[in-house]
Amino acid sequence: MIDWNDIRYFLAVLRSGTTLGASRALGVSQSTVARRIAVLEEGLGLELFDKRQSGYGLTEAGAELLETAEAMETAAGAFITKAAARKRGLSGTVRLTTNDLFANEFLMRAMRGFRASFPEILLEVITSDRRLDLASGEADIALRASTPPTQPDLVGRRIAKDSWGVYCSRAYSLKNGMPTSIAELASHPAIGIYSEVFEGPVTAWARAHFPASAIVLRPNSVSALYAAIRNGYGIGLMSDVVAAGDPEMVRCFDPRIEHDYEIWLLTHERLRNVPRIRAVLDYLGGYFASGLHMKRSPENEFAATAP
Repeated sequence: MIDWNDIRYFLAVLRSGTTLGASRALGVSQSTVARRIAVLEEGLGLELFDKRQSGYGLTEAGAELLETAEAMETAAGAFITKAAARKRGLSGTVRLTTNDLFANEFLMRAMRGFRASFPEILLEVITSDRRLDLASGEADIALRASTPPTQPDLVGRRIAKDSWGVYCSRAYSLKNGMPTSIAELASHPAIGIYSEVFEGPVTAWARAHFPASAIVLRPNSVSALYAAIRNGYGIGLMSDVVAAGDPEMVRCFDPRIEHDYEIWLLTHERLRNVPRIRAVLDYLGGYFASGLHMKRSPENEFAATAP
């Protein structure tokens, strides 16, 4: 039978070129390395190294087995990493809910480096304009725009104040100019907001200030609203948190809409100390705190400030 640990000695001698170098890398004596190589060769019935005074070189048999030995080393490392993650609780599935716009515009960018840090956590992203119930277990974490949460069983952190601005696309502004005040809105095509879905201060402002004759489109989702503005269909209201990271979006002016909407990262109180849940919360919280999602092109006047 082959002692799989001897593969470590084989690779260490290969990489250092000598049993002395391998002994230093592995923290054992030189005689131990030489003995384990001899035992491995005897067990395989093959000579793996050409043992010269100047150092050890691979034989043809050793060269043929090298790729397999390295694959075994990789598999052993993955085994240890997975076991360590399981021991720490940093494995399993985390179900995160948010709307399409948040998911597409910055959640996917935010999570790019997550897998490297937490390879054993599977993130399931559930996109919906309906707010899933964290208390009943429909999701573990929610990234959402809302008023400050009042439910006593929800915990989390505020990501940003969700201010809104009047926007158009960069291409639209270059071709048609852009309004700089409420009085100028009537001379531009407007993108309304489907009030049955988004009733509130933002929708009320649009209803009060976009002339009915100017409205050319009224989408029923924030993602469709964003796409319409970005594709030059007209002027519309959009969340600064979302639009601030897009150089193709131009902020025309501040409509000064009074509301208490904020962006929140939330979980249920019973999950707050579950390691895999905590890992996702801390990772996303750090990303948003860094302000990376708020970077703009130099031409755009809007500058976000951290909450």
